[in-house]
Amino acid sequence: MSTELHRRRRRAPRRRGAAPHWLGQLPYLIVLCGVAGGLTLCALDYFRKGSGLMAAAVLFGALARLVLPPSQVGMLETRKKWLDVTTMATFAVAIAVVAWVVPPHR
Repeated sequence: MSTELHRRRRRAPRRRGAAPHWLGQLPYLIVLCGVAGGLTLCALDYFRKGSGLMAAAVLFGALARLVLPPSQVGMLETRKKWLDVTTMATFAVAIAVVAWVVPPHR
């Protein structure tokens, strides 16, 4: 393959109204920031609030994976849709249950 042909293939024109590439990573970044914020709250001795924030962030990831098309979910798409959604929803519920069951710090 010639170099010129390779360059033309790489710079394919974007469709009119197409979203930028980084926008597809936005749901993943929101989940990542939510989990990081929850871990920070847990480290600052706000275990229930931090765990709640982490559970909400993971649940948001599950909903984003369920609703958005594959081109817009970014790195949240790792397996089949039903498996991704089930796994993240299960983790969100498990984190929320742990936050609820653990007795408050006195």
